Amino acid sequence: MKQTITHLFDAVRFADHANELEESARSVEGNLEMALNKLEAQTEEISNLLGTMKVDREAVLKELAQQVDGFLGTAKEQAKSKLQRGAKQEIEGYRKAVSGERDKALKSLEAYFSSDPLPILDNAIQVRLNDGVYEAKSTYECEGGFKYDFRLAAQNSEVFHEPFAFSKLGYELRVPVRFSRAVLSRTRTPGFEKLDQYILADAETSGGKLHANFEKPGNGAKLKVITSGSQEDGFLGLEYSDRLQAVNVMNDPSLLAFVDIEAIKKATGVLVTGLNDLSKRKVALLRLAVNGEQTLDKVSWREILLKVISVMGPKYRNTIKKLSTGVPTDDGEELDMDYLKGRVKLLGGDLARSVSQALGLAGTQ
Repeated sequence: MKQTITHLFDAVRFADHANELEESARSVEGNLEMALNKLEAQTEEISNLLGTMKVDREAVLKELAQQVDGFLGTAKEQAKSKLQRGAKQEIEGYRKAVSGERDKALKSLEAYFSSDPLPILDNAIQVRLNDGVYEAKSTYECEGGFKYDFRLAAQNSEVFHEPFAFSKLGYELRVPVRFSRAVLSRTRTPGFEKLDQYILADAETSGGKLHANFEKPGNGAKLKVITSGSQEDGFLGLEYSDRLQAVNVMNDPSLLAFVDIEAIKKATGVLVTGLNDLSKRKVALLRLAVNGEQTLDKVSWREILLKVISVMGPKYRNTIKKLSTGVPTDDGEELDMDYLKGRVKLLGGDLARSVSQALGLAGTQ
């Protein structure tokens, strides 16, 4: 709840201020247009007056009209330029301030969702090798129709700070991929592919499951590794391919007999642990969607806040009820009623009233 009334409330406040600044910029544009129209009308009125003076019989008046007419156009352009220059500076000031408020709103939104504040229904962590560097992201699906993605700092990971090879595990891994017959006997001998030179190309884990693709530089050999769950009781899938063959190792009973399943599972466990650790290294919010609608580029900040409160309302109201009666909360959040009410009040107007009512604050003392 504290994350909501701090970071999410701040995101809404910064976004509202940005909207107000944009409205001010539009107002300046409208005022400029009105001022230019007024200038045009006034100079036209003067020009019409000069036109009547030019046909006057008095030579002095004709001469005066000609002199004034000569300066009128110049004066008009100077006044127009001054109006436009002043308006442009004012608008640029507003736009710069809007950009700053938008940035602060986005950072507040990142801070909010980085704490994973909503009940998570599904989460996947992915890495993909690109030009020798792993691109990593974590995807989330939460209650209330929220979906969001975070970029992860793979360069700070113990496992993924550089291309991962099986050789880093410190023990030998090999997979039987074919059979050959001895020259002087009919006995078939398994042919093993050593995995120490294989590099992780991409991987994804979700719910303890792993899907990973490895490649051997230079010869085009590939190995796909799939697990269905924990290291202890999950199933293992191995698919090998090169320029000459493709084989599903675990579906071939004659090859399966020579697979060191425990060693392979131990290796996949290192990857799953590394991916789960990587999910804690969030650096940027990449995507946010609510009920299928992309909202990060054009965020309806208020709707996000109200949606969050609708999802978390029962829990929040229970916390507030305890706070109002002096009973310590059991969620570890350090809150008090005065601070809570003050944060809600900062939202202002109808939104503050709606949030206050949704949280059950209206009846608290």
